[in-house]
Amino acid sequence: MVPYEFRPNQIFDERKHIIDAVAKQYLEQATSDVHHLVPVKVAPNGNCLYYSILVLMNNPAVTTSELRVRTIIELVTNETYYSNTYSPFVGPIDIAIQTVCKDHTFSELYEIAALCNVLKCNIRTVYPQIDVGNYTAMANNIFHPCLPIVANCEIKILWSHTLSEKEARIVNNSTWSPNHFVPLLPPSVQREFDTNNQSASILVTPEKQTFKNNSVIQIRIPEFQLTPSRRLR
Repeated sequence: MVPYEFRPNQIFDERKHIIDAVAKQYLEQATSDVHHLVPVKVAPNGNCLYYSILVLMNNPAVTTSELRVRTIIELVTNETYYSNTYSPFVGPIDIAIQTVCKDHTFSELYEIAALCNVLKCNIRTVYPQIDVGNYTAMANNIFHPCLPIVANCEIKILWSHTLSEKEARIVNNSTWSPNHFVPLLPPSVQREFDTNNQSASILVTPEKQTFKNNSVIQIRIPEFQLTPSRRLR
C-alpha cells in the first residue's frame, strides 16, 4: 500500500461539519486547554475512530475499511512493540487484533497507537475527567509514531459517549466508560470572534426622548442583563 500523505483539516467548517452536542458536554469535563475546540459529529457505529480520521483527512477516496485494514497490518508488522507498550493496559495483542478484524467494533489504545504510524502523526486523545483512575492517565495522552517514523502533524480525538453521562450510567450499572470517538477541531476565525464578542459584550444604556417646555430631553434608561446562569432557557 502507498503511504498516506496526511495533511489534516485544521479548522471547523460549518458548511460540512456538525457539532456533537453530547460530546461537547464531555469536552467541558476535560482539561481547560481544549475547551475552545469543537467536537465534530461522526457516525456512532463502531467505526467512529476511523470516521474521525476521515473528517480530518483531505482524501474522499479513503474509507473506514481501508483505515481498519492498514491498522491491522501495522499491528501485525510491529506486534512486539505494541504488545510490550500497551498490553498491561488493554490486554493481549493477539486477542485485540482478532477484534480489530471485525468491522464496526469499538477501537482501543492499540488502534490509536497504530494509526500514528499509518498517518505519520501524533494523536492526542482527550479523556473527560470522569471516574478518574489508572487508565485515565494513559487514555488522556499524546501518542507518537514508533521510530524511525517522525510525526509531521498532530490531531486531537475525544473519548466520548453516545449518551449523556447520566443516561450512560443508568444503562451501565452506575459506571461510565466511553463508547465513542469524535474529532476535535479549532473553531473558525469568525466563530471564535462571535463567541468572544458575546462573552465580552458591553452593556450600553439606551436612551429615549421626552419633551419638557417644548425642548427635547434625553433620558437614560437603566438596562439589566441576567447572568448566564439566570437566563431563561
